[in-house]
Amino acid sequence: MMEKTAIKWLSEYSVGLETVDEQHRKFLSIVNELGKSIENGTFKEKGNKLYFSLVHFADAYLLKEKMLVNSVKDLDYSYFREKHKQFIAHLEQFKDKFNSDNTEQAFIELYNYLKELYPKFISYYTPSLVKILKENGIK
Repeated sequence: MMEKTAIKWLSEYSVGLETVDEQHRKFLSIVNELGKSIENGTFKEKGNKLYFSLVHFADAYLLKEKMLVNSVKDLDYSYFREKHKQFIAHLEQFKDKFNSDNTEQAFIELYNYLKELYPKFISYYTPSLVKILKENGIK
C-alpha cells in the first residue's frame, strides 16, 4: 500500500480571486480524497465517485472560467485553454485504463498526475493576469 500525503492549501496558492481560490480548494479536496482512497485500499469502491467528481469539476469550473475569460478583451488565455484540454484528455485516458484493467495503478497514475499538475498550473496566475481579471469584475 502506498502512502499518500495530502496537498495542503498554502497561502501562496491563493490568486487573490475568491471564486478561483474556492474552485482550487475543491479540486485539491478531490485529489486528497483520491489519495486517501488509494492509501486505504478503498479506491475500487470510491473510484467511480471520485472520477465523476473530477469530471463534474471540469465541466462546471472550466466552462464557468471559459465564459468569464471570454468576456475579458485582450486576454491571452491560450495557456489555460491548452492545460484544460490536457486535463480533460487525461481524465479520458484514466477512464479508458480504469475500464480495461480496474487496477490500483490506474488510480496511482491519476493521483500523481493531479498532484504534480496543480503547482505548475497555479504558477501561471501571475499578478498581471489577476489584475486584468479583477479590473473586469471577476472576484
